[in-house]
Amino acid sequence: MKETLSAWIDGELHDQRAEALPAQIKDDAQLRDSWDCYHLIGDALRGVRGADLSAAIRARLEAEPTVLAPQRRRNPEKLRWAALSMAASVAAVAFVGWMALQPGAQQATPQIAAVPSHDIRQVAMPAGEGATNYLLAHQRYSPSSAMQGVAPYVRTVAEHRSRERR
Repeated sequence: MKETLSAWIDGELHDQRAEALPAQIKDDAQLRDSWDCYHLIGDALRGVRGADLSAAIRARLEAEPTVLAPQRRRNPEKLRWAALSMAASVAAVAFVGWMALQPGAQQATPQIAAVPSHDIRQVAMPAGEGATNYLLAHQRYSPSSAMQGVAPYVRTVAEHRSRERR
């Protein structure tokens, strides 16, 4: 069948088979593929080139109008809250790092003996007159953590001022 098709394409087939061939090409997919292949081979042998698609595409792209669309406006309120929350996070991390890295932050903790819980009794006793002076004088030796910050000093200053007013 391919020989008949090749002869028909070359113009060498003129009998009844040539009249029935278009209907057969329409019905048979393999025959259609052969038809396309033979015409492609013939075009290549004759030096016929296909259409220049790149020039047509370039011309259509140059003819398209340029669309200038403004940028979408950002919500300034949302942007401000995002900036504030980031600044608060950075400040919190900086504060914790500053408190943890202070020179007196890594003091040795005193050893505490374990006492059974049934032997522990809470006793409330009024502090004597000298207790305040003793606590103020020995405050730097009291166990504390770096997270207390300036709170012990604030109490000291407040206590000192209240004593001067008396």
